[in-house]
Amino acid sequence: MGKSITYLFSLTLVLLLMISSVMVGAEHSMCEQVGNGEIDWETGLIHVVGYGVPPQGAYGAQAKLMARGAAKADAYRNAVEVLKGVRVDSQSYVRNYVMQSDEIRTSVDGFVQGARIIGVNQQADGMVEVILELPLGGQAGLSTLLHHPVVEIRQDYPESQISPLPSESPQYTGVIIDARNLQLKPALYPQIFDTNGYLLYNSTMVEMDRPGFTTVVAYARSLELAGRIPRVGKNPLLLSAVSSVQVAGGEKTDLTLNSEAAKTFRELGQEIIKKAAVVFVID
Repeated sequence: MGKSITYLFSLTLVLLLMISSVMVGAEHSMCEQVGNGEIDWETGLIHVVGYGVPPQGAYGAQAKLMARGAAKADAYRNAVEVLKGVRVDSQSYVRNYVMQSDEIRTSVDGFVQGARIIGVNQQADGMVEVILELPLGGQAGLSTLLHHPVVEIRQDYPESQISPLPSESPQYTGVIIDARNLQLKPALYPQIFDTNGYLLYNSTMVEMDRPGFTTVVAYARSLELAGRIPRVGKNPLLLSAVSSVQVAGGEKTDLTLNSEAAKTFRELGQEIIKKAAVVFVID
């Protein structure tokens, strides 16, 4: 009897720990649900699901093959819709670019056809699930596909006013910006400004064609998780944003740093900027 109670207690504890782990994972997830897919703004990957069933009268291997083909076609259709819902900047989504340009629409269609199949699941009732993966960034990713969209550049900070980096200053490997409580939304092309409206960072400063490029900015739910993202290295600079940039009729995707934080950001090594070693921590 005592052993049974101990076993039940241990089993209950394990189940509670598993549930707690799942809840914590969901709380810190950077995945944004869009239609039949999700955008993972931390890893820079899009995952899309498609489903297919065999037609009536099909059996055996033929039925499985036809169901898989239907699921694959459904996944490709869903991927187009998910991509259209990707936030590009404060005022636009991919769908805006698709509507304005036949060239981009064709490129998006081709991009979807090149999606990687990472999972095929056969259900007991004959239904097949196909999971596609597409990259947000990288040389073959969505960021590069859009050819650097036009962004709002207010003013370039006068180079004569930028203080040279002291030789004894810390050798930072990246930058983490705490933007919690600012209602910030993740986007492909976020920007950073100082309080006078001078541009500090945007997609045109990043070398998108360099090996290993993923996205302009990575996102995380906590400082701890941000520090684990490889792009910021072992010694990232930590800054706090003073506000998000409010855009009429748009969403908050851009940040503002106060004068002290902006000065420190300007003094970062150019390699950090070029390789997009930047992470935003958001709610």
